[in-house]
Amino acid sequence: MKPSPMNIALVSLILVACTAQAGEPPWAVSGKVLATDNCVIGCPCIFGEQPSHNTCRFVAIFQAEGGHFGEVDLTGTRFAMAGEFTRANEQGEQKYLYVAYYVDSGAGTEQQKALRTILTGPAFAPLGEPGEVKALPISFEGLENFGLVGMTTGGTVGDIAKVEVTPIAGAKAGEPMIVENSAEPLWHWTALGKATSSYYRSGGRDYSFEGTSGESHKFAFSGGGEE
Repeated sequence: MKPSPMNIALVSLILVACTAQAGEPPWAVSGKVLATDNCVIGCPCIFGEQPSHNTCRFVAIFQAEGGHFGEVDLTGTRFAMAGEFTRANEQGEQKYLYVAYYVDSGAGTEQQKALRTILTGPAFAPLGEPGEVKALPISFEGLENFGLVGMTTGGTVGDIAKVEVTPIAGAKAGEPMIVENSAEPLWHWTALGKATSSYYRSGGRDYSFEGTSGESHKFAFSGGGEE
């Protein structure tokens, strides 16, 4: 299988993030993600294939369960991203048409500053210049249902985005369909599922996700270096 555009972007992200950056303190973030996109259920990007419709539109909301930026504790913070990318063919270079980042306005001042620095720094630079970087209220509903078959977990970013994900079962009844060695290195664990009542409306974009792919991910990334 050939690598997907998202796979290429995430590989670049990891490689850059793990390289020491002068003037940027060591940092690391890990936790859970709710994500949806316009691919069919069982998003082919996870398996190293092209997006279902050649252009991938997505929104993802992150819950940090651990992390730091230098001495700033990022545990419990939330952030989100949305974007759109394509490429001319399977061999071609992926091209981002849009990317935007959001940090939780309920986080502390230093935490917000740290998250903005990470999202607009070298780790995410391969995705291109962000169309928006804003602080908005970010919340989750039913996070205790994360990864559970038939149970819905939701998240919102102000009034501009909503993600609602329900994991689906694999061959063993009651157990989610799990991918633990995804083609996308950012995700350490993925429960496949479907999206309902999800959307992103900002930056001149209007994405709607109903019955498309919705995933529950566990993530971890790090970067920075000595000042």
